[in-house]
Amino acid sequence: MNAGDGDARELSVGQAAQWALYRLAPESSTSNVVTAVLAEPALDTDALRAALVAVQERHDLLRSRFAETEAGPVRLVDGAGSGAVELRDVGDVDDAALRDLVRAVGEQPLRLEHDGPLRAVLLRRRTDCALVLVIHHIATDGLSQWLIWRDLGEAYRAARGGGSVRWPSLPRYDEFVARERALLAGPRRAELAEHWERACAGATAATLPTDRPRPAHRSYRGAAVARMLPDEVVRAVRATAAALGVTPFSVLLGVFEALLHRCTGQREFTIGCPVSLRRGRALREVVGMLVNPVVLRSSFEPETTFAAAIAAAGRQLTEGVARAAYPFALVQAARRDRDPLVRVTITLLTRQHGDTLSDTSNGFVGHRVRQLVVPYDEGQFDLAVTIHQLPDLSLRTEFNYDTDLLDRATVERLFDQYLALLGAACAEPGATVADAPLVGDAERRMLLELGMS
Repeated sequence: MNAGDGDARELSVGQAAQWALYRLAPESSTSNVVTAVLAEPALDTDALRAALVAVQERHDLLRSRFAETEAGPVRLVDGAGSGAVELRDVGDVDDAALRDLVRAVGEQPLRLEHDGPLRAVLLRRRTDCALVLVIHHIATDGLSQWLIWRDLGEAYRAARGGGSVRWPSLPRYDEFVARERALLAGPRRAELAEHWERACAGATAATLPTDRPRPAHRSYRGAAVARMLPDEVVRAVRATAAALGVTPFSVLLGVFEALLHRCTGQREFTIGCPVSLRRGRALREVVGMLVNPVVLRSSFEPETTFAAAIAAAGRQLTEGVARAAYPFALVQAARRDRDPLVRVTITLLTRQHGDTLSDTSNGFVGHRVRQLVVPYDEGQFDLAVTIHQLPDLSLRTEFNYDTDLLDRATVERLFDQYLALLGAACAEPGATVADAPLVGDAERRMLLELGMS
């Protein structure tokens, strides 16, 4: 393939890093972002294809392919979207089997050079269907996902009515790439580079104890442990945040860093926190990779309290977000020893106004639709924690992990320990992190009983 096969566009730094990762492991699905809905009755396939074409026309990243040229990687924009939807009749499989089929769709690698970053699959049962969208991270982020589903629902409604949707014009992803290049060519680059070099000098990534030695070459295989945080924990987190004058995410982050300190024994370490790069209104409606991991550096002493850890987490977030425009790939590349700065990440995804992906009152007129939860981002890091704030303000938490390193039982235990520390921190923020129990009351009673037997 050469750049003459389409309208060639430059990649952002983050996209270039994703492309390099893809080239290392083209058969991996670790960068697949997978979302799905269950619709009853089954969707009209002709209307769905027409709606997908409209969405691809609106968001040109979804009708792009990627190629390596002599000048470097480029994005090739096709003139029109294919609207391709793969139909699979799956018979009367039960819900559990359907979920397995959805997950299997997400585990199929995307061929960025040939098919682009989007795959749509319709799994049809007798009375309903699951629509699965698989999009490579090179072309999307968390906020983009609900934009895509919102627009797909609106276009589907228009197509069912025999018309077409009329959207106002919006900026292209190229505008973000141009802004990034202007930043990196201007005087602020040196200021940001100096900040991150200073912030990361001598830093060591949080490194969890593993069940197996780290392999010489990563397979990028992963799995996930997903749970709802108990309602009483969510209420306690919000109350603690209000009492300490911080955001609820600062509480969740500070306690997570406390957990890493306790589990690794590291007094000082770094983790990553992906943050949005959509500043102002201009890029709010743009689909694309508009997120950048910022490095958060923690420090714990024997006397550090939960309140202090939470306050420090809030400061780390504030400082990091203010300088998030500087690409993480450049921060990592500046490391003289090339050791990774980030092996563990945590992020919060909040519901946006107009979110139709997690709301049954969406644009798929004539159908009862609900979201199917499909974990993704598995295997990119040793551990990647994603906290989803749902429409009712409840919190679904996913611990995505590298299966080359960790067993599910280990990650389940880590989740339990996180819950135990959240409970301890919210019950007594002034308690020292080092003294808090890593097990809940029920497990502690069981251990005591075993010790007495």
